[in-house]
Amino acid sequence: MSIEEIKRQVEYYLSDKNLSQDEFFSKQISQSQDGYLQLQFILKCNKVKQMKITQEQLIEAIKTSTEVELSPDQTSVRRLNNKPLPELIITQTNKKVKTNTGEAVVVQQQQEEKPEEEVIDNPYHNFEPLIFTVKAPTGVAVNWTQITEALMKQHNISSPYVRYGKTEGNFALSKPRTPEENIIRLTSEGIKIGEHQLEIRVTNGEDLTQFWAHHGKHYETIIKRAKETFAHGGAGKGGNKKYEQRKQKKDIVFHNQKYRDISQLKNIFKTILARSENNTPLKEPYHSMLVSLLQYHDKKDQKLNGLKHFTVGQHPDHAETRCFFAVKEDGSSEDFSSLKCIKNLETSLGL
Repeated sequence: MSIEEIKRQVEYYLSDKNLSQDEFFSKQISQSQDGYLQLQFILKCNKVKQMKITQEQLIEAIKTSTEVELSPDQTSVRRLNNKPLPELIITQTNKKVKTNTGEAVVVQQQQEEKPEEEVIDNPYHNFEPLIFTVKAPTGVAVNWTQITEALMKQHNISSPYVRYGKTEGNFALSKPRTPEENIIRLTSEGIKIGEHQLEIRVTNGEDLTQFWAHHGKHYETIIKRAKETFAHGGAGKGGNKKYEQRKQKKDIVFHNQKYRDISQLKNIFKTILARSENNTPLKEPYHSMLVSLLQYHDKKDQKLNGLKHFTVGQHPDHAETRCFFAVKEDGSSEDFSSLKCIKNLETSLGL
């Protein structure tokens, strides 16, 4: 068995494709503080045993990989730069059992299988990140919110993760849900912010390695928040599915900005909610956007009276949910739902 073949086998075990279905490996990696999987577990795999691979060969093969890396003591392996794990999808499996007559039969073992409609409606189902780099002309200052809005308005794309530093930034899309033609359009057209053209390219090679090394933890935190926000964003049974079905295909003007449909406006506030730190005052342009949004609240005068600033935090009655708060000059605060405000906006527009 060649070193190259062994390397490919190990890379497969730690790939998004396998770890999204391998409950045992996924659990072992999740329980490890630094995302490592002990080599002893790989050596116990049937295919590895059939190949008669030794631990020394395993170590030698991993050293040649650009996708996985050894632990300092060379007893474990992990995805390069501790790349975040994909979502685990547990499906139905077959299991051999013996009846009371001793006859071996095959039965279906029902595990926690996700409903098919979740796969269709949930944008984070089996989210495998495709990372892009975005770069503005030298000396031009932009921020992640401007990039988020430009992606929505110019390409009708909503990214759950957007960041921008001093000279360049990144955003993520779901690889399985992003058609090749969208990638070509993004990289060929870029985005325009004001009078400035920003270039976009797919992040790969050393640039991708550096992204995971420097921003991997940040990415993981933002995606986790986005998933939680989506999971609790629907009202009632099948809320997110109904949300998709209710999308209105009509231009919306809000806060002097035009949106292609109401779902883009909802995504703007969901993104702000997902990305903001708890209990930290929101700065412009979010402050004025939320003031405009509260004009559509049933208790707008009560919410805006004595307003000092806005924050994001845990919902007072539902600890697993985050929402916006209007913080008053006297230190008191009142929570409010952006979705309820947008629903009233829809009604006022006859949508």
